[in-house]
Amino acid sequence: MAVDFATIDALLESAVADGRRSLFEHEVYQLIQHSGAVRVPRTLFVPEGKSLPDGALDDFHGPKVAVKIVGTQIAHKTDLGGVVFADRDPKAVSEAIEAMLGIDFGAAAGVRGVVVCEYFAHAGSGFGNELFVGFRRTREFGPVLAAGLGGVHTEYFAAHLRQGLAVAMALPFETSGRAFFDLFRKTVAYDLVSGRTRGYERVVPDEGLIECFEAFVAMARRYSGPERGEVPSIVELEVNPFAFEGGYMVPLDGLCHLGGAAPAPPERPIAKIDRLLHPRSIAVVGASAKGMNPGRVILRNLAECGFDRQRVSAVKEGIEELDGFRCVATVDDLPERVDLLVLAIAAGQLPELVDQIVRGRLAESVILIPGGMGETEGGKETERRVRRQIAEGHATADGGAVFVGGNCLGIQSRPGRYDTFFIPSSKLPKRWDSPGQRVALVSQSGAYVITRMSNLGTLDPKYAVSLGNQTDLTVSDMLRALAGTDEVDVYGVYVEGFQDWDGLAFAHAVRELTSAGKDVIFYKAGRTPAGRSATAGHTASIAGDYNVCAAAAANAGALVADTFKDFEYLLEIAARLHGRRVRGTRIGAISNAGYETVGMADAVQGPYYKVSLPKLDDRCAGEIRRILEGHRLGALVNVRNPLDLTPMATDKCHEDCVRAMLASERIDAVVASFVPLTPAMKTTPEEIAAVTSLAHRLPQIYADTDKPLVAVVDSGRPYDPLAQAIRDGGVPVFRSADSAMRALGRYLYHKSCDRLATPRASGV
Repeated sequence: MAVDFATIDALLESAVADGRRSLFEHEVYQLIQHSGAVRVPRTLFVPEGKSLPDGALDDFHGPKVAVKIVGTQIAHKTDLGGVVFADRDPKAVSEAIEAMLGIDFGAAAGVRGVVVCEYFAHAGSGFGNELFVGFRRTREFGPVLAAGLGGVHTEYFAAHLRQGLAVAMALPFETSGRAFFDLFRKTVAYDLVSGRTRGYERVVPDEGLIECFEAFVAMARRYSGPERGEVPSIVELEVNPFAFEGGYMVPLDGLCHLGGAAPAPPERPIAKIDRLLHPRSIAVVGASAKGMNPGRVILRNLAECGFDRQRVSAVKEGIEELDGFRCVATVDDLPERVDLLVLAIAAGQLPELVDQIVRGRLAESVILIPGGMGETEGGKETERRVRRQIAEGHATADGGAVFVGGNCLGIQSRPGRYDTFFIPSSKLPKRWDSPGQRVALVSQSGAYVITRMSNLGTLDPKYAVSLGNQTDLTVSDMLRALAGTDEVDVYGVYVEGFQDWDGLAFAHAVRELTSAGKDVIFYKAGRTPAGRSATAGHTASIAGDYNVCAAAAANAGALVADTFKDFEYLLEIAARLHGRRVRGTRIGAISNAGYETVGMADAVQGPYYKVSLPKLDDRCAGEIRRILEGHRLGALVNVRNPLDLTPMATDKCHEDCVRAMLASERIDAVVASFVPLTPAMKTTPEEIAAVTSLAHRLPQIYADTDKPLVAVVDSGRPYDPLAQAIRDGGVPVFRSADSAMRALGRYLYHKSCDRLATPRASGV
């Protein structure tokens, strides 16, 4: 049955005409009834000061009714004594109504009367017998749909059950009713209502759940999208709980809050981001002629990167040349409309200069380096003025310039041959002679970018973008622009917050990238729960900022990192293994230390993944026995997976066993771990120069196979050169075996399983 939008429109308009920002409970039931998805109880609204009409209960079924208070600002009626049950007798119900209206709920409650509801003798209110379904509109993502275990303990279940088990969550503009059902199937709630858990019977068919989810998706799209027009917007709609009778879902309580239309996101000329990433001309404002300030470092970076000096200008009054670059007195004196203008000046100078740039159409793109914008009261006013000026430029025929920042390091573009990160090469080697890896880093924090680049050593991304305050260009803008390049396979994204509607645009961009076979590694900072008003439903608490963001990214196909170190691990493994064929999740593990084999076995399952250490097939086991006999280790090693080679195994023995495992049809990937302290192996800085060292053997094995292979070097700083030598050969290197198993396990599981059928997609 299709949603009756015309009737729902009228219902919402009637509430607004009554001066209300919410529906009464019986009106919520009417709304749900016209969604066509469920059976609703009969209701009778008795306004304050009115009596129960004669014969009003004749069509009600059952021996009892529920009498509930109705007010404009009362959400959790049960907690306030606003719900009682009475015999289905006119006298008993009239007495219950009188008693209910005699309770002082406070002047702010806006009491309008009571509603008498048909009583349903459902399966009970115990664990698993009730569901909640709801959506709320967020600033960043638009509407967010959530469903899970219902009743008064909804939030408790969500907080205390393991991630992914309590609640399914998705963006209605990114999902469908059936796709959301696929997420819901991974929750404990579905296990209970479908009878998959011992002691429970199925209480609702799958098609009933799908119809309900389809109705909520349709309503969220119509009533919570941008630019609602004349129809009132729904800020939050929730039914908690849904009970079950005869295979039908029955709403027993609900709320619906209305609000103003959410403005559509502004249009930006994102096609000009290509000029930003690959400029043909650059100008820098703010370089000091006396010292090494950020502007001066940026100029020297341009020389080091190899950008054409004849296409660079320094805006510096009073001199003709600075570090070999020509100087002009003002931006108006630039010889051409530059592709990229870098402003490394004090924040207070920005409004006047930005206005000059916009009105004079002096640049296609601008990087705003200054800090302080938006962080103090004066900085907030500066940011507001700059935003207005940028918007004026976007309103012109050609869309004006695009801006990155402020409070940012800017951009390092290997294809564009430029670097505005004002970090000297002595602090962060740039290696411009290297082609770099097929990686793009997009981050609000410039410090996060440069520390990841430093920690990962030879990551050398094709593009590293620090967006800062997102005064103009946003995270999604950059992802969409970078998606158009043929030079990037892996995207590392760090976000602290999204601009209006940009969370939804981000989810779209991630889905496009992952659907094209790219990898997105995502970290969301700022995880404190969103505040909510006393009248908000459970959805507003459960679907908090971080939960929504993590669910949206995961549902779109991103690998969501829980920690900074997880982000680095996943980024390195995705960057180095991208393009390798992932056949499955069966891992072969090798070490020369027993504790590592135990640790790897313990790490085969985590909150987001499940892999296995399969039994070796006869051919592989026989080959390893032959190898061990050749190295005189046959009597010392038990041939199994994980394989403990003991400290007596040489580099050659490790190589041969790794190759044997990679050749097995039962093995999809291999973790080659070794503690380098053993004298049997060539692992010191002096020894790794020998071609017989694993420093050379592992990269050669890696080149000879198309299966994923990772290495582990679990020892201290003296063995950093060994780890780096293996990494330089293209092999992902970890410094602990359990970390390697977790990272590889997540990657293999992610690549092997359908996105909508895995625990990582279930949200909270």
